[in-house]
This record gives sequence, C-alpha cells and structure tokens, in this order.
Amino acid sequence: MSCGLSLSDDALAGARQARLSAAVPAPLVEKMRAAKLTGERKPVTALFADVVGSTSLAERMDPEDWTQMMNEAFDLMSRAIFRYEGTIAQLQGDALLAFFGAPVAHEDDPERAVRAALDMIRATDEFTAQLKAARGIDFRIRAGINTGPVIVGNVGSDLRYEYTALGDAVNVAARVETAAQPGQVLITAQTQRFVASAFEFDDLGEVGVKGKAEPLHLYHVLGLRAEPGRRRGLEAIGLSSPLVGRSAELETLRGVFEVVRAGRGRLAVLLGEPGIGKSRLLAELKDAIGVGTDPGGPVAWIEGRCVSYGRTIPYHLVFDLVRSMLELPQTGVDVLPRDVLDERLAALLGDEATDVAGYVAHLLGMPLSRDETDRVQLDPETLQGRYVAALSRIVRQIAQERPVVLVCEDIHWADPASVEIMLQLLPLLTPMPVLTLFCGRAETDAPGWKLVAQPRAVFADALTEVRLQPLNESDSRELVANLLEIESLPESVRQAILTRSEGNPFFVEEVIRMLIGHGAIVREGDRWMANETISSIEIPETLHGLLLARIDQLPDAAKRSLRIASVIGRQFPVRVLERVLLASTPETPGGQA
Repeated sequence: MSCGLSLSDDALAGARQARLSAAVPAPLVEKMRAAKLTGERKPVTALFADVVGSTSLAERMDPEDWTQMMNEAFDLMSRAIFRYEGTIAQLQGDALLAFFGAPVAHEDDPERAVRAALDMIRATDEFTAQLKAARGIDFRIRAGINTGPVIVGNVGSDLRYEYTALGDAVNVAARVETAAQPGQVLITAQTQRFVASAFEFDDLGEVGVKGKAEPLHLYHVLGLRAEPGRRRGLEAIGLSSPLVGRSAELETLRGVFEVVRAGRGRLAVLLGEPGIGKSRLLAELKDAIGVGTDPGGPVAWIEGRCVSYGRTIPYHLVFDLVRSMLELPQTGVDVLPRDVLDERLAALLGDEATDVAGYVAHLLGMPLSRDETDRVQLDPETLQGRYVAALSRIVRQIAQERPVVLVCEDIHWADPASVEIMLQLLPLLTPMPVLTLFCGRAETDAPGWKLVAQPRAVFADALTEVRLQPLNESDSRELVANLLEIESLPESVRQAILTRSEGNPFFVEEVIRMLIGHGAIVREGDRWMANETISSIEIPETLHGLLLARIDQLPDAAKRSLRIASVIGRQFPVRVLERVLLASTPETPGGQA
C-alpha cells in the first residue's frame, strides 16, 4: 500500500475523516450509536482500498490539487460504503479500511462488502475518465476483502473505531489488496464461500502475498451473476430432500391459485422467520401450478425481490418487478440501452407502448425523449400515480393471455416508495386473474409491514394469510434422514443436529453442511459415517451473521440479558437468570437497582 504525501498525512486524514463522518446517512448514524460496542468480538468483513501508484501521482501534482482529488475520490468511495451500511474504520493516506458487520451486523455482510467494492470501482472509473480528459492523470483504485473475527471498540465522537484484529483478519485484507491489479477486487476464500451464489469469479488459486508465509487462495470478482444462485441449501454438495412438513400450507396456496385460474384476483401473505422455508414453499408452488422454466408457459410468474440494504433505495422492489414483467436481464437494468425497453414494451403492448414507455423509463432511470421529459414534469404524487397506471396496464396485458402470480419476496426489506406503489396497485389487480403474494418476516416496524396490515383491513375474504412454524421433531428427523439418505444415522448425531436446528430447515441444512465440511460426517460408499469430532458441534459460521443481525435489533436491556444467559448455559430456569441479572445490575445513586 502506498502512502501518498507524507507531509501532514495525519492532519489530512483527520480532516477527511470528519468530512466523511458528516456524510454518514442519519439512519446509519442512529444504528451505529445504538450498537455501543465495548471490545466485542464479531465476525467482520474487512474491505481495504487504495489508489494505485499514488506516490508517483502526488509527486507530479500540486499538493492542493492532490488533496482536492483525493477528497473527491474518498467521497465517491464512502458513498458506496454507506449505501451498504458499512463503517469507515480508518483512513491511511491514500487508502481506507471499511468494516461490514461492525458495529451494525447484517446477515449478508460479505455480500455487502463485495457490492460496495464493485460500486467503488465503477464510480472511480467515471472519475478517472474525467481526470484523464482534463489533466491526463491515470487514477485507479483497487480493493481487497477478507472475512474473519475482529475486536471493535466504542464509537467515538467522530464515528471512528479503534480495533484490534484477531486471527489476522484485517491484515489479510490489506495484503490481498496489494496483490490486486488496478480496477480489481480480490477476495479470499473465506469471503468467497459466503458470496459464491451472487457473483462471477476468476479463481486465481494459491497466490503468494507480501507479509504472509503461506499463499492465500484468492478470487477476482468479475461482477454480479446474471441469475443469482440459491444462497441456502445443500444442493451444491448433492444433497436434497422432498418438501417436509409443509403439505397443508402448499395446498392452501394451490387452492388460492385455483381461484385465480378461474378468473378472480386474490392476495396471499406468506410469513415466517429466517430459514423457516418460505422460498422453498414458493418453489414448490411454482412446480405445483405448472410454471415451469418456459417464460411463455401456461402461468406467468412475476417475481421481485427486496434486498437487505434496500430500504433506502427508492423503488428497488418495483425495479425488480418491472425487470421480471418485461423479461429484462437480471443485472444492470438501469444501464440497459433504451431501445431494449422500447422493444419489450412494443412486443407486449403494441401501439399502446408509447403511452407508458416514458413513465417506465423514468422509473428505471433510463434516458427520455424531449417529449417524455416534458410529460414527467409532475408533482411526486401525480407522477407516482402514472407509474401505477403503467404497471397496471402491463400486468393487465399479461393477464389477458394467462393467469399471473406476482410475488414480492422479503417485504420486510421493502422501501417506502415501493410499498406505496404496491398498495395503489393492489385494487387495480383484484379484477384480474392475478395472485399477488407478499412473502417476508413478521417485522411490524418495517415499512413493508404495510403490505400486510392494510390489505387485512381492505381485502377481507380475498386475502389468505399463511404463517410457517418450526418443524416438529418428527418432521425434523425426516428432513435429516432425507438429506443424509440413510435411516441408520447414529442417534447421538441425529439428536445433536435436531437440538442445534430447533425445527428450522435452514439451520438443519447448515449444521449438516458444517459437519460435512469439518469432516465430522463423511460418506463411505452409500453410507454417511460420523467420527469422534461430532461431539463438539458449534454454530456454523453461515449462521453467525443471521443471528448477530437479529441480536443487534434488540433493545440494550435485552442484549445484556442475552449475553448473561449465554454464559449461564443453553437451558436453565428463568429464576436463575433473574437472580444473576439482579446481582449484576449496578445500583442507582438512590440505592435502587
């Protein structure tokens, strides 16, 4: 890593830190303040990025010009980090270190870090083009990412963090960054296994890096996958199970769809905790009603997914629904050539396409003609109504040819603008053969909960609500037996898996994945055999982010109780916890605990 100007580096770093801290979005500041970390050990994804050849650049530039250029570059880089709720932990001359997972944990922090790095490269590439044209300067950045345990201290007044790396996690990220070429994002195998379903990679194999005795297995991130794979499950290692314990719920949704097939619109809500099997149930529904893989099949399946960092991205759910309606590519809808959108709309709507094309293009951030630009000069409420009308016309045309299932997944992450669009769209869909299906977690304080609460009051009998509960012990045992393809699994092993998973299908799969990955369960011929390491089962790393993200949402008192309870043990009488809490609570000045 180069260091840029040595003169007044500390002063420059302090000024930049203050500048970037002032730019942190208010909602993220509140989350960071609420975290109140005190030397807590957390799994974190560290992102190091720096300017390639900065020393040479700095020597050829006026110090003020250099400082201004770096300030603009850091502004661009910080926006990408804050977009995914990362934290800038440190500025070092021409480089920065960002954390994803501390102080605010998310269940997909490694993915957020990689997305942020790609966005940083993309943003600075545009900046580079401007510098090249104006000054002939070749300004490029590179990034390295690694995932591992870190100890993070308290948030200071300027939102900076003092940290100590355990297991060399942050140092490894810095070393990986030095191995990257200009414009590259390199990640370690420790990060790649968390994000393999979301991105395309060039596997670089074992790479020697400065400061590390052993080579590191590195991957060059090429970009987002055209069709993201399934993040959860065991299919990748050849294990699968028929649907277990959800036949009643599947039949309920099939019954609702048969009403739609008969020509009447319906609304369904599918709720459940993380990993409980919502996505699997939707996949089974697709098969049961004959969706198939042909886009022109007997049922149109329109699906939009909310993303965990999407609550501050206006219309991101609607973007994805439009992409699915018009069969646009999975990635890069906002950078598609305008003629691709026009061709899809013309094929679907014919002469009516010109009436909606401008509003759809404006919604997607695409270029507009002069006439379209004049047409969208409306107040926000009226313009949103035009968006709704355009979407309604598209769905109506699709529904004239075949029944439609319109799915909104993970509505607990929905942005308020998309929520308002969907609430306005629902009454227009009811007369059509459309099953609108909202799927998510029961998070009543999320903006997306309006998609559950308001339809309950408005749609009455036209609304069907399905809540998924944990599997009972019998179904959990059946799932384990199906996944390991044998009935003769040692009872101690089976019970250990059941105890850890507590009826959550995703937890069942991840515990099994961990045991296989650690060699605690191995396949010999057609049998799975357990060895002596099976007795020391820990929570799989793939669940750490999910669990920490849920814990971070708790009030301070609940977090404290949870920490103390974790020390007492897995099971204990409530009165034991009450006594320990009372004994460990500091007394107030008045003597009351």
